[in-house]
Amino acid sequence: MAELEVAKHGKNVIHLMGKKEHELAHKLREIALEIAIIVFAVSMSIWLHGLSEHHHKQQEVKTFLLGLKGDLEADVRQLDNIKEGYRGFDANYAYLASLDPGRQPDWAKFKEAYAKSDANWYFIPVKSRYEGFLMSGRLTNIENEKLLTAILSLYQMQLPQIQTSEGGWSTRQRKLRDYREDQLEGDDEQSLFRVTTTPKGKRLLRDMNTTPQLYERYQSYIGQSQEIIKMIAEAYPAEKAR
Repeated sequence: MAELEVAKHGKNVIHLMGKKEHELAHKLREIALEIAIIVFAVSMSIWLHGLSEHHHKQQEVKTFLLGLKGDLEADVRQLDNIKEGYRGFDANYAYLASLDPGRQPDWAKFKEAYAKSDANWYFIPVKSRYEGFLMSGRLTNIENEKLLTAILSLYQMQLPQIQTSEGGWSTRQRKLRDYREDQLEGDDEQSLFRVTTTPKGKRLLRDMNTTPQLYERYQSYIGQSQEIIKMIAEAYPAEKAR
């Protein structure tokens, strides 16, 4: 529509310049008016285009944030389960480390605990949506600076910290696993019990106790996620995560 107006008034300017029946001053006033109309039409077109583009970007931000809210809710549920899982691991390793090599254990309980001691559980966040929005360069379209900072802090700082702590736990478990493989002479319950109750075996089991730092980092991620969820819910109170 604006392009048609510009073309129309552009033709008027050319037409006025060619008229001979009007005085120069009159023609200049007419031309100036037509040029002013053209400038206004162009400016209005640019403003409307910018407004439309901004609206489109904010719709993309809205869709992203509502989806992210659902992703973080899933992450919080996963971390709550993982924390409980690690408490179970701690109790299991503590039981194995407490066994007296001179006393026969409850063999059914022992074998179950031994099998569980090889299990592990790591946090796998739902972050494909975040990574896609980040890689596309659209993350900076989030106009709420506090919310943007919180999201970046969560994924760029807190998540790597969790992965570092989980890596330390994994390294200790690998040492325990390697020791068992080196020392085991069979897979019968007596062999498993012997390697479990050696001084080194008991020390490696005690080392498997989850550090307070890992629990703290899980909880910090949960707290930050809940804060982001709250901010998104306040920004779009009538919407649900998609």
